[in-house]
Amino acid sequence: MKNTFCKLVVSVTLFFSFLGLGPLAHAETSSEKEVIVVYKNTDGKETVLDSDAEVEQQYQHLPAVAVTADPETVKEFKQDPDILYVENNVTFTAADNTDLKVLSENADTSDNFEQWNLEPIQVKQAWKEGLTGKNVKIAVIDSGISPHDDLSISGGYSAVSYTSSYKDDNGHGTHVAGIIGAKHNGYGIDGIAPEAQIYAVKALDQNGSGDLQGLLKGIDWSIANGMDIVNMSLGTSSDSQILHDAMDKAYEKGVLLVAASGNEGNGKPVNYPAAYSSVVAVSATDQHNQLAAFSTTGNQVEFSAPGTDITSTYLHQYYATGSGTSQATPHAAAMFALLKQRDPGNTNVQLRALMQKNIVDLGITGRDQQFGYGLIRYKAQQADKAYAAAEQAVKKAEQTKTQADIDKAKKLVSKLPNSSAKKALQKRLDNVQAYRNVKDAKDKAAKAEKYKTQQTVDTAQAAINKLPNGTDKKNLQKRLDQVKRYIASKQAKDKVAKAEKSKKKTDVGSAQSAVNKLPAGSEKTSLQKRLNKVKSSNVKTAQQSVAAAEKKSTDANAAKAQKAVNELQSGKDKTSLQKRLDKVKKKVAAAEAKKVETAKAKVKKAEKDKTKKSKTAAQSAVNQLKASHEKTKLQKRLNAVKPKK
Repeated sequence: MKNTFCKLVVSVTLFFSFLGLGPLAHAETSSEKEVIVVYKNTDGKETVLDSDAEVEQQYQHLPAVAVTADPETVKEFKQDPDILYVENNVTFTAADNTDLKVLSENADTSDNFEQWNLEPIQVKQAWKEGLTGKNVKIAVIDSGISPHDDLSISGGYSAVSYTSSYKDDNGHGTHVAGIIGAKHNGYGIDGIAPEAQIYAVKALDQNGSGDLQGLLKGIDWSIANGMDIVNMSLGTSSDSQILHDAMDKAYEKGVLLVAASGNEGNGKPVNYPAAYSSVVAVSATDQHNQLAAFSTTGNQVEFSAPGTDITSTYLHQYYATGSGTSQATPHAAAMFALLKQRDPGNTNVQLRALMQKNIVDLGITGRDQQFGYGLIRYKAQQADKAYAAAEQAVKKAEQTKTQADIDKAKKLVSKLPNSSAKKALQKRLDNVQAYRNVKDAKDKAAKAEKYKTQQTVDTAQAAINKLPNGTDKKNLQKRLDQVKRYIASKQAKDKVAKAEKSKKKTDVGSAQSAVNKLPAGSEKTSLQKRLNKVKSSNVKTAQQSVAAAEKKSTDANAAKAQKAVNELQSGKDKTSLQKRLDKVKKKVAAAEAKKVETAKAKVKKAEKDKTKKSKTAAQSAVNQLKASHEKTKLQKRLNAVKPKK
């Protein structure tokens, strides 16, 4: 740093936590409150937007809307089946436990600060291998980032209401950002991933306070802008469903989330969001690789990192020294950035697994509640050894030409750093794979020719599709097409025979579909003729049944005719016969209606006369009716009639 201004070294212990039961986020009337409404579907979203509630924020990637609403509206939201749940928009603030010591710098003081925290994580070895976090995007969701000669800020976003600037007016976010990405420029400090693209996402104000609505905006922005990693040196002891859902959504989108475990001390539960399974929880260690006294612990702790007396950038071009899991978290986020640069194709899930190979196990063997899998520590790639193993695997694949050996060689070659040597091995491996693909296609085509089943044909086709255009692919496709024609012919013959036997509409339709797939020729013509006979036979049967129903209009005849008509394929014959049958059905229905009226009259007469003769006549009329609700009612009335003695 230039000596034209003084550097300020401050000792701070900073960690942010939610006041889960705190006051509402912003000033509001007693009759209204700020809530976040999580909807199930579009109808739920429209319900919120169309309500009287004042919309504060809509989220792009989260199914939620932040609003200010009166209690009655909130109650209606909670009762709406299209709304999942409603949560209050609570405040969260800094745990104000700051001890600042200002030191003036004299002219003889070095421009470089001591950084004990770099040695335990062996990050200098990663720098020697050219790993600096280049092209990795990291969002620091915090109090913003202040302009500083030792920092490069790629951009940012303000999620607070009082300013559109993402400039830090508190100091915590700038301190976190320096740990991740301070420049290697010969003065000040060295960040772990100096060439990472750091984005300031301001969710906390000048007092270190914010609200859940703002934090969700920060997560939503990180998803929308394709962040690789999100650093959250903040937390709460209170669980939140929408916060949990937001973290899971970001993780599903491929974002690697890293958060502080908390500063409540050993034995206290891990804070949220670090406690969620979609988030990497980080505890803090001291200069002796022991657990920092303030660090929270629990089963959710995944890794540990230096977190005591950490020097980093601060406001007004100053530097500060701070302690907390807030400081441990950016160590882990930055190390993830180095691993992401080394293996850019790795997903967030793969990076978490990879970090387990870049640790030193502290405490109890294996994962424990204090250190997780262990202290993050970069482990140098053994390039020569890895290349030798890959080359040996390629040789074996060239000899055996088995897919298992090819796959093993592919895996080893893919892990090598990009180089001409790697390209040469890959080319040799591609040649072996090409040979293997042709052989597999030939074997599977031969199997299809032998067994002539759809499964063997599909398997052979998939293998042939993998081949590049050329003689091998062309010849194999011709052979397979012959098998396909044989199968199609056999299926068509079998289905036509089945249709001839059953004469069912479904079988006729299935047979017609199979015949349609055949190429034009004598075989297709012959099968179509046979199928047409079945169709004609079905039409004749339906015609006879409809004629019988027209001659004698009974329920039984109408049902029989309908069954025959239903078996016909769609067309003029079916339409014409259905129209005729509908007339019969109307006639049958009219006759039945007439019977009902007759039965009603006779039951009424029996109720009036109460004679055995009238009841017998009524019973005879009721018995002639079809089973129906009307028949049941008439029978009950008739049962109630007691003839005169």
